[in-house]
Amino acid sequence: MEYRPVVAVDSSTSNASNLTVHTFVLKWAKRTPDAIAILAPGRPPLTYGLLNSHIENTVRTLNRMGIGRNDRVAVVLPDGPEGAVAFMSVASGATCAPINPCYQAEEFDFFLSDLKAKALVVQTGMDSPAIGVAKRKGIDLIRLSPMSEADAFTLDCEKNKFSTAPGFAKPSDVALVLHTSGTTARPKIVPLTHSNICISANNIRESLKLENNDCCLNIMPLFHIHGLIGAVLSSVSAGASIVCTPGFHAPRFFELMRDFRATWFTAVPTMHQAILARAEEKKDIIKDCRLRFIRSCSSALPPQVMADLEKTFNVSVIEAYGMTEAAHQIASNPLPPGKRKAGSVGIASGPEIAIMDDKGNLVARGEVGEIVIRGANVTKGYEDNPEANKKAFINGWFRTGDQGCFDEDDYLTITNRIKEIINRAGEKISPREIDEVLLSHPSISQAVTFAVPHPRLGEDVAAAVVLRDNTTATEWDIQEFAASRLADFKIPRHILIVDQIPKGSTGKIQRVGLAEKLGLTKSVIARFALKTEYKAPSTPMEEKLAKIWSKVLEIDRIGVNDNFFQLGGDSIQARLIISHICDALKREKIPLAIFLHAPTIEKMACILSRKELIIPPTSLVAIQSGGFKLPIYFVHACLGEIWFFADMARQLGQEQPFYALRTQDLDWKTPPFNRVEDMATHYLREIQAIQPEGPYLLGGFGVGGIIAFEMAHQLISQSEKVNMLVLLDTVLPKPFQLGKSSPSSLISRIYYLRRIAFCVKYRELLKTVRAFLDYRFRRTSQKNDFYTEMWMRAHQVADKYVPRVYSGRIVLFMSETTRVFPRHPSARIDPWREFSAGPFYAHVVRGEHLSIVMEPNVQALAQKLREYLDKASTGEAL
Repeated sequence: MEYRPVVAVDSSTSNASNLTVHTFVLKWAKRTPDAIAILAPGRPPLTYGLLNSHIENTVRTLNRMGIGRNDRVAVVLPDGPEGAVAFMSVASGATCAPINPCYQAEEFDFFLSDLKAKALVVQTGMDSPAIGVAKRKGIDLIRLSPMSEADAFTLDCEKNKFSTAPGFAKPSDVALVLHTSGTTARPKIVPLTHSNICISANNIRESLKLENNDCCLNIMPLFHIHGLIGAVLSSVSAGASIVCTPGFHAPRFFELMRDFRATWFTAVPTMHQAILARAEEKKDIIKDCRLRFIRSCSSALPPQVMADLEKTFNVSVIEAYGMTEAAHQIASNPLPPGKRKAGSVGIASGPEIAIMDDKGNLVARGEVGEIVIRGANVTKGYEDNPEANKKAFINGWFRTGDQGCFDEDDYLTITNRIKEIINRAGEKISPREIDEVLLSHPSISQAVTFAVPHPRLGEDVAAAVVLRDNTTATEWDIQEFAASRLADFKIPRHILIVDQIPKGSTGKIQRVGLAEKLGLTKSVIARFALKTEYKAPSTPMEEKLAKIWSKVLEIDRIGVNDNFFQLGGDSIQARLIISHICDALKREKIPLAIFLHAPTIEKMACILSRKELIIPPTSLVAIQSGGFKLPIYFVHACLGEIWFFADMARQLGQEQPFYALRTQDLDWKTPPFNRVEDMATHYLREIQAIQPEGPYLLGGFGVGGIIAFEMAHQLISQSEKVNMLVLLDTVLPKPFQLGKSSPSSLISRIYYLRRIAFCVKYRELLKTVRAFLDYRFRRTSQKNDFYTEMWMRAHQVADKYVPRVYSGRIVLFMSETTRVFPRHPSARIDPWREFSAGPFYAHVVRGEHLSIVMEPNVQALAQKLREYLDKASTGEAL
């Protein structure tokens, strides 16, 4: 099929020789001088007439300071009206170089040097490290002092010089210079002329049908192309108004939308998600809002988010595609009655767009390749970087680095950022595809999939997710969900449940480098560095198991003494192994618990070789039995399982024996204990079978901390020594000493009422919460009910327990955030002090309840716990 490039016809390119930022403003200053140009909270409005006067005064002032056309002026200002007008004013007579005001001295040193800045604009009274850097480099300092109007200001400089290129900028002059993000290489300078940015602004105006009665609520930063061109300059090209906010603040967004009667706003997907999270409580404002559309750009908008936005605000959501090198807009979905396609960035809306293969050939419609562009809004090249330009331009086309294709209607779909594609043992995996699956999980509000290094596969799949408020999900729940919708090799092997996903300065999530930011890189490599001496299979059963393990774990050679957990095995892989074993041995079912009791091929073969499969009924499981230190025994959380302790045991080091206690009724048959005291007695009996005498080290997670607390009491009553009791995110079960009106007592009452309300309100929701292990492959609603009842019963048993003052040493680790218990950690820590008569140590650790014992949060927790264990093992004071 012959390929015909898709061309955007733009009437504005015919008069490109007349386009500058100043002519944009001057046009409306002559036509409608009293029309509002700039608005800001708590500030008088600035009209187009006043804006034009201010631009002209600023250009004259800059010329008197020795600054003229194409001279670089770095602008370091907080978001707000000053930033918007400084951009237009400086660009009208020089070259504007906005820089993120949050940078540190080292970053300012790089950017100011790289830009060859002639001057630096900062706000009067602003304490920025950029000032010291500029003084050291001999860069002129210009202080901006806001005046009474919304954004009129005065400029003050210590030196007066004569400019060699005075007057207003021409269309071919460089108006704006920005740096690329630099996530994988040194940031590159992108010079954009007045023609580039003004044509792009006109393209956006045409796509969105902006008119002079529109009002844009700008929440994007003004050191980034999206805010500068997508919001500010596109509005100015239409003679419309722009509300310049002091940055994005989700709680304030709705009030600003109401107060300024905004007709549209543009944002990145993470901002849209934050807005949606607060929309339910702002229905009255949404009902009366004047929005006519919402725009999304700069990263992929998940179709679920688009649908939620349209349903919530009852307006069209227009997804567009842009980048710095194109002066922002490349493609856009049209407004109604045009067709909008969820997941697509729309039709060409500015430059010419084509799809190219890796040999430089343009490909046919429907074929996937690299997106390339050319046109009047595209930069001519990176500054002073011939090597980058050689890679970026081919046959007159600029290579975007994005992979995509056109459909039959010439709508462009971006399939991936080429640098972000995950290469797992030769399998090319789209992170966006996995994002969309994860976002369809009812408990997930945000998700980003990324590559994590793997010593054998090259790269593996990881994902970070943020849960919706008042919902619960575990790493294994999410993997199970993904497993039902994705091929095995696409299932994330690492899932981090986090409170927020790290973002760039513009609010965009950057996949490249995310594994390192989240601390996964070192922990994954360290996990595979744990080696045991290779021992080959010696029996037919061991040979069968070795082949199955090798196939599922994708490891060429596995010894019979290699530990499943240390090989990086997870619950999804455990289920696959069991499925293969059932097929190979023609057995109907094998419980997943076999991995806890037999984590090596040798031990598993021993169990499976018996005619009748017998899994030891013991609650005590050796997660890490080797090592010379005093062993520590950890009690399960509310669902009774102990898989999540594996990462913590590994982080504590091979020299630390680590045992865990799982509830005895997980076989679906054994009657459960109804008292904490009985559970404690049962667990101690099993511990003392392998360690008859103290000293002991005990721990418990969540509800398990209550059980461990009682176990410590019982050991002391036996005249045994307990060197340390560790509590992980354990909250006292109910309000004790209700006669007191102390703050901690009130907090306990509130907590108790909240948890009862949670149990009642979300009883149905909890039925969807899967246990960490599922002992049978075909789940039923009866089993879901089982886990729901187990959760409820664990808390009911804990609530009946009456704690006594404990005289031993307690170390408490409390999560910094939680969705069910009182929010502030101190509200959960303080009640424990009332029941501690001995040494008491409390620490707030990063993460939410379950995520504190998972990567990457578990690293910091384990490091601190290891310090306590080293001392407690010898009995020395902490």
